[in-house]
Amino acid sequence: MLNTPPKELRENIARAKGYLRREELPRSLKAMATAMRQYSEVKLTRSARAEIDIQLGEFLNTLIRHQGMQHLLDPNHTGKPRKIPYQQGKELMLATVLEGLARILLQEVEDKSRQEKEARLERKKSLLNSGVKLLQEGQVGKGRAYLKRAAEEFSEDPDILVQVGQLLQTAKQYADAGEIFEESIQKHPRDVRAYVGAVNCYTAINEFEKCETVYNAILRTFGGHPNTFGRMALMYLKWGKRLKAEEMATRALQGNAKQPEALQVMEVIGH
Repeated sequence: MLNTPPKELRENIARAKGYLRREELPRSLKAMATAMRQYSEVKLTRSARAEIDIQLGEFLNTLIRHQGMQHLLDPNHTGKPRKIPYQQGKELMLATVLEGLARILLQEVEDKSRQEKEARLERKKSLLNSGVKLLQEGQVGKGRAYLKRAAEEFSEDPDILVQVGQLLQTAKQYADAGEIFEESIQKHPRDVRAYVGAVNCYTAINEFEKCETVYNAILRTFGGHPNTFGRMALMYLKWGKRLKAEEMATRALQGNAKQPEALQVMEVIGH
């Protein structure tokens, strides 16, 4: 027989009490269940058992009064929660009870998390659908407000800004869409969709300076590509900057002699 409880047993009991103080109920219950399984496997002197039983009693008394346990132990709010039974020699039974309670609490956390996610998803859909509907009805200001609110409320969603930008773009709200795409570029600089959306929107309203800024960001982030240079050449041509258009078309054709936008630009400027 051991005169002192094993170190692992004492550590698990201390861990269970610590988790309980930190409001981590499932972890506390699991730690104490582990301790009880260890307790069942060792032979201790009466004084050593008394030491463990005192700590266990304190733990169970604190546990049954914990606010997070009341819906399980005192569902009718009587103020007298059911006790968690324990008898010496039946540590495995107690471990099973504690593990069962831990599973229930964890399932509740998972259920709550799922419900919250579903509610947020419905909220996002509602804002987006309302925004699109208002835009279609000609209530542009209100429609934009709903879509921008969706972007603000769900900013943790890496796709939300692109999604809102595309909806505004479809509604031909190019200036607002371009701003949203630029915000997406700042937050997610590797998302090609935002660059394409911004370029298309600014091109549609002849905002060539903003378009040039986005193209330069593309070159910094992804490097030069014949198609990028070709599209830049076409942009500069529409902007009336023929020398820049020729320069970009030349760079495009150096990488791909058949790059269509570059060939188109060269034909227009007479090369």
